[in-house]
Amino acid sequence: MKRDSATGVWVAMLFSLLTLKAHAGNSVLIWPIDPKISQDDKATELWLENRGASTTLMQVRVFGWQQVNGQEQYQTQQLVLASPPVVRIEPGKRQLVRLIKQTPPAAGQEAAYRVLLDEIPTPQAPGESQAGLTFQMRYSVPLFVYGKDLDPDTARPDLSWRLVNREGKQAVEITNRGSVHARLSNAELGGRKLSGSLFGYVLAHATNTFPLSSPATDRAEFSAQLDHNQTWRSTSSAR
Repeated sequence: MKRDSATGVWVAMLFSLLTLKAHAGNSVLIWPIDPKISQDDKATELWLENRGASTTLMQVRVFGWQQVNGQEQYQTQQLVLASPPVVRIEPGKRQLVRLIKQTPPAAGQEAAYRVLLDEIPTPQAPGESQAGLTFQMRYSVPLFVYGKDLDPDTARPDLSWRLVNREGKQAVEITNRGSVHARLSNAELGGRKLSGSLFGYVLAHATNTFPLSSPATDRAEFSAQLDHNQTWRSTSSAR
């Protein structure tokens, strides 16, 4: 399968440092970074490529993803499954994982999931040194599944924002009343850049909260890039 380099991304988050081996965890290239299952599809593909020097074992799990009271929540579920659930990838090789829809969302609805890929420590080779630390990696990829009569290419989020206090700190609270999620990048508030790339997600019919590192005023304008080459600009709904 030919892969456009623009669709791949190095997505890795430090998960654990407390195993005793002499080498660091492998680098895994994952694409696409935004898999979707449309109303007419049963499944979608996720490709993993081992760019490291040793074999990688990975566990693949799909969790339900919600945003409740401005907080991220993940739940075990059986509506979308990963096949195979555990993959072994030799150095320089690729592995296909299918994300299979068991039950579609209701008509007109978008369901959000997180695909978590956890590196499984491989058995130590004979004679390998016990000294040092291993970086065990966790990769997280968003997955969106669409019900009947909802086209992700034409539907758009409906966003508003306001400033709030969370645990004594100022934050931006963004509400999405639309039927599809919003992926925000290159966010600015009052001309001050908040993110150089991905700022975060606001799921359909949900609210998410983003802490601020410095004070802001609700008289400022918030702007961010969305999917489909759109830019969202808005003053606070609290004004």
